[in-house]
Amino acid sequence: MKKLRKYKFFAVFAVIFTAAIVITRVDYSQDAHQSTKIAEETVQTVVNTSTGADYEKISFPIESVDDIDGQIEDYMHDQFPIISENEIQVIIGSKEISKKLVNDTLGDVDVYLSFNVPKHYLVQHPVMLWELNLPEFTSRIYQIYNNDTLLIDVWPNVIGKPSTKTYTGHYNIFRLRNWPSWKDPDSDPLEPATPPGPGNPLGLFAAHYDESSLRYFHGTNKNYLLKSEYRSLSHGCVRNDNGNIDKMKRFIVKKMVFSQDISWWANSKKSMMYDLTEEEKQNFPVRIIYKTYDIGSDSNGDYIIFFKDVYSYSTGAKWSKFDEEELMTFSTLENIKAEYKAKHKPNQFQLSDERLIPIIESLISNHKDYEKYYFTDLVNSQN
Repeated sequence: MKKLRKYKFFAVFAVIFTAAIVITRVDYSQDAHQSTKIAEETVQTVVNTSTGADYEKISFPIESVDDIDGQIEDYMHDQFPIISENEIQVIIGSKEISKKLVNDTLGDVDVYLSFNVPKHYLVQHPVMLWELNLPEFTSRIYQIYNNDTLLIDVWPNVIGKPSTKTYTGHYNIFRLRNWPSWKDPDSDPLEPATPPGPGNPLGLFAAHYDESSLRYFHGTNKNYLLKSEYRSLSHGCVRNDNGNIDKMKRFIVKKMVFSQDISWWANSKKSMMYDLTEEEKQNFPVRIIYKTYDIGSDSNGDYIIFFKDVYSYSTGAKWSKFDEEELMTFSTLENIKAEYKAKHKPNQFQLSDERLIPIIESLISNHKDYEKYYFTDLVNSQN
């Protein structure tokens, strides 16, 4: 699990709308409420001292050794629906199968499955952060745990067009809509709304975060657009891959809402709305930034990548009264040099100013957006 520096976040409060909370409770059967293959009462958690206090060993009896990996996957998706597939594979790698004799006379044995799960995935009501970088068209989902900020997953997004921008700022998830209807804000007022369903532009779920402008995260009926490089296409809301927004829906209704039980929403196709309580809202801040570059590292080494200034803010375009200027960072020599030095301590691989400054200046004036430039390659090209 990637660990980042401690993150301090601030919630922005706005006037709460007077719309009534609409929740229609229904009776649902086992078929309608799909549960994990593993009965909850059979799960035992104990501290796994061999792996340290950051993990717990999950152990339960199983009837079949067929598809062991699938049983672990089902368990983790039920516990933490937005867990990444890479993390699930790490957990699967810790699995153990053991046998316990339960009837010496008959020779009956129970088969037990055990595996190690990082403790933060087992928190009953986690504190999350949903951060979106607009020029990158990318969200990062974090969990705030023991004063650390843990990266959970990275998702692609579609953001607002230059004429209908998505705003920067600090927000909180405050309203949920299941199977929403949608109406084009530019259409004839008498034109009927698009009914809920797969053809709806909002997809099957929406999470409202901006009470001032009614912008929100939602699914889409055009999933293919999320594979495009340039994704500034919406009316101001933030579109998500349908699979990801479904995972977020399951996560929120099971883990983030605790004042009442709406976990049955996970498999519901009813149009419903729920307003989070003040306490629930504090557990899910949203931060939307505007940063036109990133310095990172992967298996090939340290790199820098530039993003298109989609709203032309660095060349003089004005932002709205809703935007927060302190959340905007542009591709200047000073900004890039300061971030490079902050991420590379002197005793690590760090270029001197004499070598770094010409590289940055050259890249700022001549680069291709959304392409990684590795520092080792850039240094070698200077030699």
